[in-house]
Parts: sequence; C-alpha cells; structure tokens
Amino acid sequence: MMATLAAPAFAQSDNKTYSMYDVVYIKPKYDKLEELGQVMAKHNRDFHSTAPHRASIWSVSGGEHTGWWAWVMGPLTFTDLDTRPGDKAHDENWRQKVMPLVDDLDAANFWRYDSAVSYEANEEFSGNEIWTTYYLKPFQGYRFTEMLSKIKKVYKEKSLPNSFEVYRASFDTKEGGNVMIAFPFKNYAWFDRDSDFTAFYDEVHGKGAWEKFRNEFRDIVNYSQDEVATFVPELSGGTEENR
Repeated sequence: MMATLAAPAFAQSDNKTYSMYDVVYIKPKYDKLEELGQVMAKHNRDFHSTAPHRASIWSVSGGEHTGWWAWVMGPLTFTDLDTRPGDKAHDENWRQKVMPLVDDLDAANFWRYDSAVSYEANEEFSGNEIWTTYYLKPFQGYRFTEMLSKIKKVYKEKSLPNSFEVYRASFDTKEGGNVMIAFPFKNYAWFDRDSDFTAFYDEVHGKGAWEKFRNEFRDIVNYSQDEVATFVPELSGGTEENR
C-alpha cells in the first residue's frame, strides 16, 4: 500500500491538452481463453490500431482482478470519444464475437493523467506495472495531491530512476477508486532491492517528515489495492504500447 506510493471527483480542464485512458476489466471465460485471444486481437487490429482510439490489452497477474484482462483505449480526450469506433461493423463484432467469450466486465472508467504530480524518469517502456488504486475519504483529494507533490519532490531532488504516473478517475463508481498510480518495473528482481526512500524523504522534507507522512496517509486514505499488470502486444492494436 504505502510502499507502492513511496516507490511509486471529476475535474474539468480549460483546454484539451490533457490525456486519459478508457479502461475496462474483462474476465474471460477460461474454457474459451484461446478463442477470445484470437477474437480480441482481430477486433483491436481492425478497429483500434491507430491513435487516439488505439487499444491495448494488459494481463492482470496479481490483485483483485487476477486472471482478468484490462482493455485500455487511449491516450485520448473526451472529445475524441465522439469519433471512437462505433459503426455497425465494430458494434456487431464486439457484441457477436467478443462478448460471448466474456464472463464478466468490471470497473469501467476514464482515467485522466495528472502530469503535475507524476514523475517521468529516463527509462524504456517495460510492459510491467503495478497499478495501485486509492480510495480516499470524502473531501480529502486536495490533501492527497499535496502528499503526491512531496513524493515527486523527493524523486526529482534525488534523481530516482523509476517513473510513476498518477491518474484520476473521471467519474465516481461503486467499484472504482479515486486515484490510481501506475508504477513501471523492469523485472521482478526489482522487488528484492534495498530502498532508501524513507531516508531520502527525511533528507528532503526534514527529520521526522516520513512519520508525519504516514500519519497523514491514514487520515486521508480509506484503503488501497495493488494489481500487477503486463502488456500483451499480440492482443493489442499495435506492436508496442504508446503511453
């Protein structure tokens, strides 16, 4: 929970320079998994292979949606949704070919990228990410943003090598959280590394600052959930992810 944050209400924008992703979780019928893979790959190649409506598939191997896929379209804006694939051929393909092989859908939302509190390191796309979703207490979004700003400051001043991307849910849903942080990692050996982050945090923000951060976290966040996701290029609308 807090280790992911340390390592890694709807807000309108005055312009259309932002980016967001349309995300829906798909639970395959496991006896139809191979067939669904073939059908999904063709659907994404035929209808979702170019920006801004390009779609990618991520396989979830840890967390609540283990064994599910995340279907991700974007980056795009709300205006782009007005021209998303939706003709007869697209809709019939999804309804007649894809959905009969799907057991369930869950947690659909539009996740808007927040560059102000994200941190971009000079690293290549790895195809592996931790997605941590935070469920905030009412009216605590502004305090959580302040905490993220403090985290980003540590990353910048210490020139840490890993990125983290902050996304905010565009709509309130019963299933979904308020904020999601995507934290890329190269391989699983990364989890065995020694981390000096808490010491770095105190160096940047003052002695005892990390303990204050932990206490504030408890005041602001109801709970959080981690998921491990891996990009699946052969099922996606392109050969590599364009984030």
